[in-house]
Amino acid sequence: MKYKFYNFLLVFLVIFFFSCKNDQTESNDKEIGVVDEVDQLINSAKDVNLMKDNRLRNLSDARNLVLQEKNDSSKIKKLLKITDIYYDLNEDSLFSLTNDLVFQFAIKKNDIQAIAEYHWNKGNLFSTNEVLDSAFYEYSQAQRIYKSLKHEYYSSKMEYNMSFIQFRVRNYIQSEIFVISAIEGFKKLNRNRNLYLCYNRLLLLDKEIGSFESALNHYNVAIDYLNKTNLKGVQKESLLNNLSLVYQKQKNYKKSIETLDRALENRYLKSKHTDLYTKLIDNQAYSRFLMGDDQYVLQDFQTAKALRDSLGNEAGVVISELHLAEYYLKHQDSVTALKHVEQAHDIAVNLGLNRDILSSLVLLSKADPSHATRYMNDYIYLNDSLLTEERKVRDKFTRIQFETDGYIAANEELKKQNIWISLTSILALASLSLLFFWYRQRSRNRALILERQQQDANEEIYDLMLKQQNREEMGRIQERIRISEDLHDGALARLFSVRIGLGFLKVAGNKDESKRYDEFLQELQSVEKEIRSLSHDLKNDTLSSKKDFPKLLSELLEEQSGIGRFRYEFEGDSSIAWNLVDEKIKINLYRTAQEVIHNIIKYAECKNVKVSLKRKNKVVELFFVDDGKGFDTNTKSKGIGLKNMKSRAKSIGADISINSSVHKGTKIIVSIPTKTLYHEATTKSTDHR
Repeated sequence: MKYKFYNFLLVFLVIFFFSCKNDQTESNDKEIGVVDEVDQLINSAKDVNLMKDNRLRNLSDARNLVLQEKNDSSKIKKLLKITDIYYDLNEDSLFSLTNDLVFQFAIKKNDIQAIAEYHWNKGNLFSTNEVLDSAFYEYSQAQRIYKSLKHEYYSSKMEYNMSFIQFRVRNYIQSEIFVISAIEGFKKLNRNRNLYLCYNRLLLLDKEIGSFESALNHYNVAIDYLNKTNLKGVQKESLLNNLSLVYQKQKNYKKSIETLDRALENRYLKSKHTDLYTKLIDNQAYSRFLMGDDQYVLQDFQTAKALRDSLGNEAGVVISELHLAEYYLKHQDSVTALKHVEQAHDIAVNLGLNRDILSSLVLLSKADPSHATRYMNDYIYLNDSLLTEERKVRDKFTRIQFETDGYIAANEELKKQNIWISLTSILALASLSLLFFWYRQRSRNRALILERQQQDANEEIYDLMLKQQNREEMGRIQERIRISEDLHDGALARLFSVRIGLGFLKVAGNKDESKRYDEFLQELQSVEKEIRSLSHDLKNDTLSSKKDFPKLLSELLEEQSGIGRFRYEFEGDSSIAWNLVDEKIKINLYRTAQEVIHNIIKYAECKNVKVSLKRKNKVVELFFVDDGKGFDTNTKSKGIGLKNMKSRAKSIGADISINSSVHKGTKIIVSIPTKTLYHEATTKSTDHR
């Protein structure tokens, strides 16, 4: 078990031993047989070759015999061994019962270290059962006691455990602080295995926050410490897998594949460490897929899924299903992709794997565009719920760190035994405070990185929703065009044929009947004109029949200002006859306005936007200006949005100018001559048949 008694307690026991009476010594001699029997039962319970029932029976007998002993220190030592075996056997209730007995005797004996081990055991149980806030509390209680007792090794182990819990709840800043503190303790004691684990934790932290250079440095340190140990296993291959994930997230897929090749050189992986082998081949296939090299990718994805199925690794199956869905989406097989992503979503929901549920919802929106809006709404709701829950958990952890009443009470008792223990505790707390201030600025930077990542995720959701809206609008436009063509080519043509046919008939009769016959022919011609007009209106009115173009722009600004959280000012020119402007021009001006406002929301981070639509001399200008962060037009890469705006302007005979500089906002002007603005509409109105 863990390291036991302090020096002053050892001295006390020695004095107590030599002062014992003869009859007490004889009584102790009589207990030797009982103690030996307890040790035999405990050793037998450790034998993994025995049936579980036999092991549990031996533990029960051992515990009953321990409770008959008179020496409380011996009871505590034996009961702690028994709790360890119950934990290995996954007997939570018996483990908790025995651990509570340890606490009772530790309080009675005033054994502070045993109290710390009681908290440590509880922390392990809560962590196994995913009760993370309670696990963090118990580890923090144990850590404070070990720190006060100058047990550097166990104190550092508790800090490592606390770092693990913080990592699980995505509180990466606090996780880093705890693991760095643990590293300081382990370095003093030359604990190479623990140092390897700590730097591996830093590697994973750096991967999550995107600090790739730091991750590579921490890998090198971790592998150095691992080489200094005599560990026999697959630690090196596991570490290489973590490094490959760093390269994968860095989009250095070639390096990721090479790293995984090194790990797969171990020929015993597939037979003896199947789970790790499956991770390696799946990660390697995914890196090749992301790099664009699809050779053997599908085969490796399917192999990984089959192995995970055989191992009963449902969480791993979710990852495989998501990877297969991405593969089939890339190859435009949406039916097969939808099948895999639905399977992944169902398993993730059953297991409560929230992050995988979010990933499956994004893929569902791509594989099933007809329900994309519903999937993205589910994504937003779940993501917001997770963020709220994580904030609550982090707040709870913060409160736990400051719950010191029990610690203070125990510390007061320690002061009575040894004043130096108290002084050491104060110095330790002071060191932690200095360490906190030392890393505070760096922690703030990491927090900003995490916020930026969240913002990017929200922007991606917004892009998907905007694309879905555009698809729906294009569908409406195509349907209107179809109806227009049916009216023009079908009903109108038939009416025209009927009218022409009737025109060739000579109606005999009186003058009144001939007059009425001519009136009916004129009425048919009038109906033709109405249908022709309706047909052209349906085909050209692609902006949902909104002829007031300035009002359409105003409504767009009103809607998007709420999404982008900016104030807007709009000025329109009532002298422009928009009813005479060709629909193609209005469509392209409107789409340009949409793209500009979309970029303002996505990049500008502005507070105010001004838009004007005015006639100046013989030119009509659509003018945008914002007070956002701007960009350097000389170095900014030309994205598809800017290219689309320039292409639209060129297609309608307009000019577009984009002026921007860093921290000074952006100004965009689309200029179209009035001659061009009305020319096409006038020409087309004379060409209608």
